[in-house]
Amino acid sequence: MASQDLDGVWTVLATSPPKSGISVSPAGSTVSAGKVLIGVDQENRRHLLIPLLPGEAARTDSRGRGVHIARLSHGDATYLTVYCLLPELHQVFTQFCRELIVTIADAASPAKEAAAALNRWRTLFSDAERMGLLSDESLTGLLGELLVAERLLVAGAPSDLRFWVGPFNDLHDMRSSTHAIEVKATMVREGRIVSISSVDQLQEPDGGNLILVHTRLDRDPAGFSLRDLVDRVLDAGAHTDQVNRRLNELGVGAADLAAGSARKFKVADTRAYDVAGAAFPRLLRSSFVAGDIPPGTLQLSYAIDLTNEPPHALNDDAVSAAFTALAAEAAHAMDS
Repeated sequence: MASQDLDGVWTVLATSPPKSGISVSPAGSTVSAGKVLIGVDQENRRHLLIPLLPGEAARTDSRGRGVHIARLSHGDATYLTVYCLLPELHQVFTQFCRELIVTIADAASPAKEAAAALNRWRTLFSDAERMGLLSDESLTGLLGELLVAERLLVAGAPSDLRFWVGPFNDLHDMRSSTHAIEVKATMVREGRIVSISSVDQLQEPDGGNLILVHTRLDRDPAGFSLRDLVDRVLDAGAHTDQVNRRLNELGVGAADLAAGSARKFKVADTRAYDVAGAAFPRLLRSSFVAGDIPPGTLQLSYAIDLTNEPPHALNDDAVSAAFTALAAEAAHAMDS
């Protein structure tokens, strides 16, 4: 069950919390003792319930303010419940439960594995209490930018990362004087719906070009974490201080970099488009009768659908040429 599904079920259960006990729903996973459940108690605390075999030992843990483990009877069964006491930890607790569901599926002792997992995550929960974690949406966007930055560095872009301007609220994520790349990344598996934040976001630089890179990421325990990808960018030649400067601008904290196996991904699909190409859907200021957005319009955002063709994605040679051109122009500007 995907993390957004867990959130959705918890949210639904919380609309009618029980007066006592716990309201539950299947988590979509089983262990040897039966079905794993998710639930909400009378205090609207979120639970993950792991069924126990008769007489099975299970360690409880009430250390810390955020997440505890306890034994709980529900119906005719006994469970080990992992539950979240603080609403501000819901996001990271969802990530923890998602990983735990996968981990315990084949574990010889799911109860022992749950206790061990909580120990591994304890520092992360503590950090999250203090500063919070990046949302999945923000993390996905950052990973998309890091993947593009890595490729530009390999293509010869300067190590001072002057081309990576997205973290500083520039119009585009990557750019030189006449070349630009807008990066969009998602974990949504169906379709390619892309949010455009302003009427200028898909406007190419004067006399230049703009490509949009759309990357779909899937969660994968054997994949790369944020820390892994940051290390790859550093290995490609980026200056550490410039990487850290951008991470700081984006609010990336120690908890995000320490998440490790809790937040690992693989690239499922990447496509790049020339936004000035035939049939590419975009709004520009010139799209309006007066050559600009109507007076009094403070902000214009919209979404485009790249699910079907046209528009056609660029072939590999065209994408490589676009990356090489931006990298070369950025490097030349540094040498000038």
